[in-house]
Amino acid sequence: MLGYGKLRRALQTAAIAGLCVCLMNPAALAQSSNETPKSLVFDVATIKPCSPYGSAGLSTYPGGGVLFRGLIKWLVEIAFSLQDYQVAGDPKWVSSQWFEINAVPPEASPSRNIKLQNADATSEQRLMLQGLLRDRFGFKFHFEMKEGEVYVLSRGTRALELKPPKDPAAGPRAILLDNRGIWDGEAQGTNTTTDYLAIRLSRYLQLPVLNQTDIAGSYDFYLPPDDAENKDPVVAVLRVVDRLGLKIKRGRGPIQHLVIDHIEMPSEN
Repeated sequence: MLGYGKLRRALQTAAIAGLCVCLMNPAALAQSSNETPKSLVFDVATIKPCSPYGSAGLSTYPGGGVLFRGLIKWLVEIAFSLQDYQVAGDPKWVSSQWFEINAVPPEASPSRNIKLQNADATSEQRLMLQGLLRDRFGFKFHFEMKEGEVYVLSRGTRALELKPPKDPAAGPRAILLDNRGIWDGEAQGTNTTTDYLAIRLSRYLQLPVLNQTDIAGSYDFYLPPDDAENKDPVVAVLRVVDRLGLKIKRGRGPIQHLVIDHIEMPSEN
């Protein structure tokens, strides 16, 4: 879990533990009709108010269990793979009252096969979080598309620095390493797609990134440090993109927003 300050920055620049931004049509946003399949629900889930101190965020555990501490606004962002600016219509308590949620998937869930701790939440776990919001918080919503400023990711002219994944079954990861405020250009990806990469880049750029690379499949990559003095993550992102053989530019495009129509305080258990 992240400390409170780090978590809030991460959610504002884009929720470090999240899977994706889901600007167009990702699996996690498929349930736009408020209907999560009944099979995709946690077997056991406890919810209680908690203190806004200490660790915060979403942790995953071997066996598919999840522990969340924080604002329900953050939980919505994580469950639907959204950033802060993509959620609207939330009542005040959603962004002020902290909750602790412990949940375990059913025995038949593929998430039961998870062996790592603090891995990114799977698509199934995110759908179960959506179901929890629906069943325990009376959550109802709809999506709206709005045009706004974006970055567009496309193929560059250099050779691609993307390698076949060593472990095609690994969870996707794509990160720029922050060495105590120095963004020196070191970056690595594991079994990442360009869709997932675009999502991760948007977290640093604080704007949506639309993937127009037309590159299929998943890849590993590693870029060593190239600027030991840089303190600007945006500069680091732009250089990383270029070094990967891609390019990125500002533009305008469609951004999906989730509008909360109804949500209510859960009963404790």
